[in-house]
Amino acid sequence: MSEISEEEKRRILEAPPRGTWALIFTIGLAMLVSWLYFFFGVFMSHGPVA
Repeated sequence: MSEISEEEKRRILEAPPRGTWALIFTIGLAMLVSWLYFFFGVFMSHGPVA
């Protein structure tokens, strides 16, 4: 197996962490959808407090 050149190593290290940002976005979106479900689907569906 050939070794990675110095240019290739530098390019990899300077690349943005796309997978990390995709994971953060996915988890954030899931948390937002969950919060909206609980707020509108569970709490608001019970109506005002008597």
